[in-house]
Amino acid sequence: MKKTEFSSFGAKDWYEQGQLLAQDGRHGKAIEALGRAIAKNPAYAEAYFVRGACHYALGSYQDAGDDLDAAAILGCRDAQFWSKHSIHSVTKNTDDGQE
Repeated sequence: MKKTEFSSFGAKDWYEQGQLLAQDGRHGKAIEALGRAIAKNPAYAEAYFVRGACHYALGSYQDAGDDLDAAAILGCRDAQFWSKHSIHSVTKNTDDGQE
């Protein structure tokens, strides 16, 4: 698609594009699309959540934790659960050199 085709995209459009890319395993492109959704709507909790999951899939645990924390703070219940039970233990163990 040409760049001009995306010029009218709103936050929801970029979020949906990001979800499709993530489901297709194109996590890097999904992160870009979700970043655009967040730029258009900085309080888009679900976009932070999906972007965090993409970062996690790519092994970028600090970025994943940051996005999942933001999603949790913004009220995403899935992120609240994951943030409390998964990411922090992974990033802590990785930071400590433990596996």
